[in-house]
Amino acid sequence: MKLPALTRRERYVLAGTGLFLIVLIAFLAVDHVVQKYRDMDESIAARKEDLKRVIRLRDEYRSVHRELESIRSKLDKKEAGFSLLSFLENLANEQNIRDNIASFKPDKKTLNETYRELSVDLVIDNITLPQLVEFIYKIENSGHLVKVKRFRVKARFDNPDLLNATFQVSTFEKV
Repeated sequence: MKLPALTRRERYVLAGTGLFLIVLIAFLAVDHVVQKYRDMDESIAARKEDLKRVIRLRDEYRSVHRELESIRSKLDKKEAGFSLLSFLENLANEQNIRDNIASFKPDKKTLNETYRELSVDLVIDNITLPQLVEFIYKIENSGHLVKVKRFRVKARFDNPDLLNATFQVSTFEKV
């Protein structure tokens, strides 16, 4: 195919335009491929973050599951005659703070068809900080499935070395 008689200038313009179109098409194709790679890189980074989150959640789930199994095991092995109120009274007698206890208020709350929470609200007056810390330490580290909840301490106005404490101790039992 012979081109009609074109001037030299027209041939340069035509060649330049053709070259420009070829470069433009090549650029668009390469840009499209590069953009796909960028999108894939971003997607991979997002999936890696998702994977990290899933692994963290899995580990947290396993930890909570182990703790739950430990608690269930302790509940199954719990002494048949264990009484939270008696346990706290005996511990208070051992610590020589029974006279400081202003009140014990037992309570039961059914959590579901399998477990019930037993709790005792305690009010202790005129107790020193070391006595209180020792009492709570012995409650939490007794080996029984017992937990201190809702803890409030106030210093006494008449003697700042003494405290008034109000807290709740709870445990669980099978229904």
